[in-house]
Amino acid sequence: MLKKVAIIIPSRLASTRLANKPLVDIAGKSMIERVYLQAKKVEGVEVFIALDGQEIASEAKRIGAQYVITDPNLPSGTDRINAAIQIINKNFDLIVNLQGDLPNISPDIIKEAIKTALENDADIVTLACKIKDLQEISNPNIVKIAISFDKKFGVDCGKALYFSRSAIPYSKNSEQEYFHHIGLYVYKSSSLKKFVNLEPSPLEKRESLEQLRALESNMSILVKIVNENPLSVDTAEDLEKVKELFINNGN
Repeated sequence: MLKKVAIIIPSRLASTRLANKPLVDIAGKSMIERVYLQAKKVEGVEVFIALDGQEIASEAKRIGAQYVITDPNLPSGTDRINAAIQIINKNFDLIVNLQGDLPNISPDIIKEAIKTALENDADIVTLACKIKDLQEISNPNIVKIAISFDKKFGVDCGKALYFSRSAIPYSKNSEQEYFHHIGLYVYKSSSLKKFVNLEPSPLEKRESLEQLRALESNMSILVKIVNENPLSVDTAEDLEKVKELFINNGN
């Protein structure tokens, strides 16, 4: 039986580190347009933008995107995609939370995440890549994952044990691998409903990482290792880097 899949891009205008982030220009296209165009390259799915007001709605309309307006006061992107699903009022088996600040994300790794979710019975599937720049290991803005690998999950896929802003798992051997978490989640529909009804957990609050809420409630998270690392645009410095990337790659 074919599964119905939705990609939902949560987007809000307010940002503490980069003003009007979804609408900033990246080599002639807005941030949200860049992310939307990459999502549209994934075949067999529906793509929606879950936004928080008329300014982003105008941009979504301009680029021909399906969109829904949600409460601007929702506490997280996950709450926003859940609210969007209620408004859309369609039954989806899998719901992809594609963060709206990944303008150069490859459609191939979105497909990898969906494929992993289709082939395994997990509450949530997410992505990671091997850390190559050793400075990232000690950078608290880079989320690391402790993963238990098992052949039953396929090649380069394992069960998430913990997410942290610290270097995990600890090792005296500098040659050991560390994994950089990529901000994309594939939820089973029932798992998304369960997650948003849970109270924020102690470790989630301590690390400021909402995925720990799932782990603390014994929900399963699988991590698919991919070879690409899309740039998350959180600051003006990140924006300049991604602009340069698009210009150098011919837009």
